[in-house]
Amino acid sequence: MMILGLSLVSATVWGGGQPDRTKRPEGKPAPVIHLPEIQKATLKNGLQVWLVEDHKLPLAAMSLVVQAGSDHDPLAQPGVATMTADMMDEGTKTRTTLQISDELDALGASLGANANLDGSFVSLRTLSKNLGKALAIYTDVIAHPIFPEKEFERLKKQRLASLVQQRDQPAAIASNAFNYILYGSGNPYGNNTGGTEKSLQAMTWKDLVQFYQSYYHPNNATLIVVGDAKLPEIVPMLEEGLEDWQQGQIPPFSVAQPPAVTERRIYLIDKPGAPQSEIRIGYPALARSTPDYFPVMVMNRMLGGQFTSRINLNLRERHGYTYGATSSFRFLKGIGPFVAGGGIVTEKTDSAIVECLHEIDLMRDKGMTADELAYSKKGAIGGFALTFETPVQIAGALQNIVLYGLPDDYYNRYLQNIDAVSVADVGRVASKYLDTNHMAVVVVGDLATIKERIAALKLGDIVLCDLDGKKLQ
Repeated sequence: MMILGLSLVSATVWGGGQPDRTKRPEGKPAPVIHLPEIQKATLKNGLQVWLVEDHKLPLAAMSLVVQAGSDHDPLAQPGVATMTADMMDEGTKTRTTLQISDELDALGASLGANANLDGSFVSLRTLSKNLGKALAIYTDVIAHPIFPEKEFERLKKQRLASLVQQRDQPAAIASNAFNYILYGSGNPYGNNTGGTEKSLQAMTWKDLVQFYQSYYHPNNATLIVVGDAKLPEIVPMLEEGLEDWQQGQIPPFSVAQPPAVTERRIYLIDKPGAPQSEIRIGYPALARSTPDYFPVMVMNRMLGGQFTSRINLNLRERHGYTYGATSSFRFLKGIGPFVAGGGIVTEKTDSAIVECLHEIDLMRDKGMTADELAYSKKGAIGGFALTFETPVQIAGALQNIVLYGLPDDYYNRYLQNIDAVSVADVGRVASKYLDTNHMAVVVVGDLATIKERIAALKLGDIVLCDLDGKKLQ
């Protein structure tokens, strides 16, 4: 395993060699990290292969990163990208889903596929001694999926059942409705990545074939390999297994711009008898490509990104309104959302909205103190090593470099970029990106109990919505 030891503080030492505990330890500069080199090769079909060697354990992890996720779903057909990924290992031209599972079990290997908004992924974990046999299955799944109709119908039924369950879960309702309210029907970020009842009912296995044939090509993907392997050994295996997986014409694509939130509005969704209210406050904020990534990330840790954040200490510790409240910026290829909130005791819904808005406004107006900044940076720097403990984690970190076009040495400079954030930087980005007058407030709860109290706050126009976030007529 690759574990990075980060020593960030030192104690003041007396002449006798003992630490002087009457003085606060002084912080050291962020350590300089040198991660293993990314070795690269290109297969005959054009697939880029990245390898990071780690021979401490006889393990190898792989991730095929395809540059098409739920953002590539047809607007009227959400769920195609995630369903395509889920079906990748359900059968190939020469193996059934049970054969794939049995062969992997015999090798002590695991294979999986999934998709998020920004990309699709096919992963493999195996003992290095079984690498050749595991790769034969892995490359077969990548190059020869057949999307069998029987398995598709089974997964579709599971998804439809899951959607029914979500409609009884206020947290799921709030998150899905929040995305729709911010992004609308004209942007894939506004859709449920798992699909809707309408889209799933209309979906066929042929839609998955079309998505695969449009985007799953070696010239639209990168294969990441981490662990006990060497390029001269693995490249011939990949050449053989992916010989007939060929390049294709990738349809042009760009992420749609979300509509601006011109004024604060309160969107209420009724869930009669709900034991608590779910609050989401936010707006379409930033893409991963923003040059303000590091100051925004450091700022948000103190606002709502850690247990000891201002929002959580206020709503949970000081007032007892919730078991936990958070905030986050979701950095995507397109403009991702800022969102703050959590599950709130029903009787305190209005008070929690006021306090959450207060903490966001306070950060915007006052920024952070030097002590808060040091604490926030220390947490971000201290947790960095945990990202690189296993081959699977390293492969996951490299996925970010591939997906977002980050520099190869991004993680080598990561700690220095955090350490460089100043109090002035935090003040600047907080002022720029935390204007609550241009945020939506979405509340799911028992409106018979909470509606009048929220309306009395006079924070903005009240809009009543259905469980999907669509305005009620």
